Amino acid sequence: MNICFLANAASIHTKRWAKHFLYAGNDVSVVSFEPGKIENVQVYFLPKLTSQRHANILLNLSRVRKIVLKISPDILHAHYATSYGFAGAICGIHPYIISAWGSDIMVMPESSVIYRLIAKYALRKADMVTSVAEHMTNLMLKRKYVRKKEVVTFPFGIDIKIFNLNARHKKHCIEEPIIVSTRNLDKGLDVHLFIQAIPKVIRYFPKAKFVVAGDGPYKEELQRMAINFGVDTVVDFIGKISHSDMPSFLGGADVYVSTSRSDGSSVSLNEAMACGAFPIATDIAANREWIEHTKNGLLFSCFNPNSLAEKIINCLMQPDWRDAVMPMNWKIASEKASWESAMNKMEIRYNQLLK
Repeated sequence: MNICFLANAASIHTKRWAKHFLYAGNDVSVVSFEPGKIENVQVYFLPKLTSQRHANILLNLSRVRKIVLKISPDILHAHYATSYGFAGAICGIHPYIISAWGSDIMVMPESSVIYRLIAKYALRKADMVTSVAEHMTNLMLKRKYVRKKEVVTFPFGIDIKIFNLNARHKKHCIEEPIIVSTRNLDKGLDVHLFIQAIPKVIRYFPKAKFVVAGDGPYKEELQRMAINFGVDTVVDFIGKISHSDMPSFLGGADVYVSTSRSDGSSVSLNEAMACGAFPIATDIAANREWIEHTKNGLLFSCFNPNSLAEKIINCLMQPDWRDAVMPMNWKIASEKASWESAMNKMEIRYNQLLK
């Protein structure tokens, strides 16, 4: 099978998809608006014709079509509806699949009529659409972007062979707990809430350590915020962690925090749950699919650092509870968020479309 992905070649998700289907014996290529290398995969990088991201996409549409027609794939699969999905829609290749990731459905089309029209145009051109969460699927159906028979819902998932309780190398403790965030330091992920919650937490747990394991344009601003709040000595900005090192990192964390105001399905949350870190996340639909508040984790109000601080303090005071939810969260992650299971479903769908 010859599969062409229209996707960001620098994204870990794109790399995982490309490598999976390459190792399964398929011919795989990637057409990307961002530079990136994927071992043994042909990546076509489209040049930046302007500094404006969306204008650059429009100016490169003819190049995308020319490259895709030259590749002549059996399957054309775009990841992210409002950019790569739109580019793929003009190529005229079928079967054509679009995978919606999150903000391409939940944020951009909800804030702009133009993006809503782009999303609708692209998704209507697809033979099949995949969604990473039920709330995203429901919104696409509500907006009439897709018909129910055309959409398949499953999370991208995690590699449960490496993200599991065997990665756990630290017991949950009360004296020197480690609280971590692994989200990118981008607008909308609201990692500043993590910093703002720290002063209240260390009044109760002065030996607590906080780790920001992510990178992005807001890193320096967050570092300045930590200094201004007087917590720079207890928070460590370690930058982005490699995918191979993440299981061990999460296996040593007491608490995992996600501050994002919007998500499709959070892979980082699934990874943390699988590795035994106690999950605290924003009270949004994406997280409610995985966390039942006060049962296997805690949910806090978006934009509210005091609410986050209270939830961190609550669970830190109960190390036995944090230990008790680990097998429960591993069961949820392994049964509902298995990468291998998701890819098996996708391969079946590819073959069905080809037939």
